Amino acid sequence: MDTRKIEAFTKVFEHNSFSKAGRALFLSQPTISAHVAALEEELGVQLFDRIGRTVVPTKAGEILYHHAKNIFESSELAISEIRKLENRVVGKLDIGASTIPANYLLPKAMAEFYMKYPEVTLDLSIGDTEEIVTMVKGNFLMLGLVGGLVTSQGLIFLPVLKDSLVLVMAHDLYQKYAYLSLHDLMLTVPWVVREEGSGTRQAAGTWLNKVGLSFSGLREAIIVRNAGVLLECVRLGMGAAITSYVTVRSEIKDGSLVSVDIGHNSIERQFYIVYNKKRTLLPAAQKLIKHLQHNLTPIKI
Repeated sequence: MDTRKIEAFTKVFEHNSFSKAGRALFLSQPTISAHVAALEEELGVQLFDRIGRTVVPTKAGEILYHHAKNIFESSELAISEIRKLENRVVGKLDIGASTIPANYLLPKAMAEFYMKYPEVTLDLSIGDTEEIVTMVKGNFLMLGLVGGLVTSQGLIFLPVLKDSLVLVMAHDLYQKYAYLSLHDLMLTVPWVVREEGSGTRQAAGTWLNKVGLSFSGLREAIIVRNAGVLLECVRLGMGAAITSYVTVRSEIKDGSLVSVDIGHNSIERQFYIVYNKKRTLLPAAQKLIKHLQHNLTPIKI
């Protein structure tokens, strides 16, 4: 039903007059009559009895008026709640992150955000960079935190934090090949690598190209889809890996992993907040972006 017709009907019902209803809605009496007539034709019932100049609702009119009032009251309630939402940091916020920021960067930042805005519920999805970007683009997530740029129209990538990557391997594995030059070492050892779509793999691939290598030239022992699994495989001596320093700093400090000296060719990448520029960011999302920009802890070697 056309809400304009229903509104015209309710005003006639309340004023018992077509002309008064017209004045209340700033419409002509013929327009009001046409709306009511169209509504009666659509429903197949008469809504008013016209007795001289008096307009009396029929039983069908009384039923429709009862439900029409509920419709307009619900509409007003929805508008009121939306206006409150526009000014309050409340509600459920669907966010996503690639594995390293999800496991090592976000927990502390999310805990601090919750202390500030306890009326916001964060729903965190975890995947690789391409998966999270795809979910943001498809409007399944409001925001994402990822470790690489993915070419995609309509998305905004805000740089928030730099990350340092390191080349690591188990101590025994390194000792076995320590006599080799860095170039020969990398071509000889087995490798534990991240999957296609991973921001870590993307950054590592860029660095390998700079030193004249590529993943296709390495001996890949295993491809993993999680930073934690990668760490465990490297720790058990399965191969070398390039990964974020934050994921292996404890193992480097206790000596269970060796950080291989790569000279002046440092490996760095950027973490980004990504969102769809066509979506309206509610206050909770806006506040979270600002919070992450100011509160993500820098990763230092």
